[in-house]
Amino acid sequence: MLYNPIYEFDRMRSLLDDLFSASVNENARNEELEYTNVYENPNGYMLQFLAPGVKSEDIDVNCASGVISITIKRILDRKEKKDTNILRQERSSAEFTRSYRLSEDADTEKIEAKSMNGILMIFIPKKEKAKNKKISVKVN
Repeated sequence: MLYNPIYEFDRMRSLLDDLFSASVNENARNEELEYTNVYENPNGYMLQFLAPGVKSEDIDVNCASGVISITIKRILDRKEKKDTNILRQERSSAEFTRSYRLSEDADTEKIEAKSMNGILMIFIPKKEKAKNKKISVKVN
């Protein structure tokens, strides 16, 4: 096969077009909200979700039948302001739902959720274990 520089340039242009069109595609999945961290320590479990620009009323946390469900909706105002044109907008409105089956040691009555600096944090404490009671044996 002969080397064809025109073919190589066309191929490179096609690859670059694919790369850049994916970043501005309105229908592309918005993975920004889908980053989740789950931690466990002796006191309980911590779930962390990225939620930049999300209002508290657009966050829904429910727990039923041993399953916790989190829904985060980011609604962006696309209205152009007077004397301002949007040239490029990479963030879009998005909705994300994630559900987790909780461990039997999770205390669902004491779940706490708070949003701080664009991070939603949900703490699920562990139930206190029944403590073993030491019974002393008396000798007569």
